[in-house]
Amino acid sequence: MNILIDTNIVIPLEPSLTTDFGINTNAALKFHRLVQKSDSVLFVHPLIGHDISRDKNKERKKLRKKLIKRYNKISSPPPVSILPIKAVKNPKKGTNNYIDNCFLAAVKGDAVDFLVTEDKGIHRKARKLGLQSRVLYLSDAISLLKDFFDETPPPPPFVNKLFVYELEEDDPIFCSLREDYQPTFDSWFKKCKRKHREAYIITDKENTCLAGVCIIKREPCLPTGEQGKTLKLCTFKISDMHHGNRYGELIFKSVFDYADKNNYEYIYFTSFPKQDELIAFAKSFGFISSEVQNNDELIIHKKLSFSKMDIAKYNPLDFHIRFGPRVTSFRENSAFIVPIKPIYHNVLFPELRQQQLLFSDDSQPCGNSIKKAYLCHSPSQLISSGDNLFIYRSQDRQCITALGIIEDTIKSSNPNEIARYVGSRTVYRYSDIVKLCNKPTLAIKFRYVKGLEAPIRLNELIKNTVLKGAPQSVTKLDSKGIKWIKKKLKM
Repeated sequence: MNILIDTNIVIPLEPSLTTDFGINTNAALKFHRLVQKSDSVLFVHPLIGHDISRDKNKERKKLRKKLIKRYNKISSPPPVSILPIKAVKNPKKGTNNYIDNCFLAAVKGDAVDFLVTEDKGIHRKARKLGLQSRVLYLSDAISLLKDFFDETPPPPPFVNKLFVYELEEDDPIFCSLREDYQPTFDSWFKKCKRKHREAYIITDKENTCLAGVCIIKREPCLPTGEQGKTLKLCTFKISDMHHGNRYGELIFKSVFDYADKNNYEYIYFTSFPKQDELIAFAKSFGFISSEVQNNDELIIHKKLSFSKMDIAKYNPLDFHIRFGPRVTSFRENSAFIVPIKPIYHNVLFPELRQQQLLFSDDSQPCGNSIKKAYLCHSPSQLISSGDNLFIYRSQDRQCITALGIIEDTIKSSNPNEIARYVGSRTVYRYSDIVKLCNKPTLAIKFRYVKGLEAPIRLNELIKNTVLKGAPQSVTKLDSKGIKWIKKKLKM
């Protein structure tokens, strides 16, 4: 894979002075080792020289100009004109914004597979351009390369639910929250303990500090006035040291399961506008931003209850995003069964290996992301955005175990194109992708709706004419089969 690196990645990779050693140095070196291990190639943009030329330290500037020569430069990079002006404006040539746009044009024009940068402004533009899955923070890039190329990835983490009084208030994860909410944070935290509020947490590998935390609270209505059983996320935080592991999505998954099981009508949290990445992340799961409170925080909320008018108003995918993820519609969309081998099924749906409900009191199941991807050699050209996808575990159990909804698909024999398409949501090694791409490969991006408490066995599917036999590839269901499964699942 070809990876473009920004100046803020080059600096920790090529420290010129002791002052260049900082928080990203170790991460940058780890990233570089993974790049070498994966036989990927690092590139810099020809305009990186403009960034370096701004350095007022002449000695350091001279040294850095020499050091960047060890990296490949993109020859004849795609012009910035390929980017829509509406999304990136039209900054003056040579300015920071212009150079940022040139970096993004290299991604948009497929001169590189990914761009790695710590610049939040570039990430904001990438979201507007729909390139967010290919513009990565350093931690995301490390996670991606580990997923693609490490031989022994770590097991997925556990999400534990416990009381706030069991948490250490001096845990590093609370430092930035304490700064943002001074001087009231400590008194509020004590109140949470005394009220026996609950929290979902993920701990680090050493089990010494928190990698992620979400404190929950039941309220009678939204702050904006809408009445209904409401779940407030009093605190939602992923440690800065654990970005890139999809922990935010993992905790969201836990929260959605809890809200679904307990019939909540709304979920909300408050956030300062500066937390734009958190807000964008939440919006990708159907949260919307409303009015500003007295303390300048935004109310980010999501409605879970819906009417027949709502079902008719939205297309199937938008309906799922707006009111899901535990709901889907069967209205003018198709439904497919996709067979998945046990080895991949276990990785995609680790919680379905257990017989207990996901968050029963006597279990600590690990979870995975809501946004997933699957690759296969199906010749089907019929799958479209918003179609429902029934997951069939082949070989050993031979049953439908879960339900998803299609986001998008592509078909390609180019392993780099497939890899950058599925990005960090893949469960495949890059070597697997290369093997698959010996012939046209169908890449399916989908969102997990839910696992079935009672999987539907093959013999029952055949008996009710949903299938004629064990599916060998992606199989479209007829209207009679869809009707039977809907009735079976009480949807």
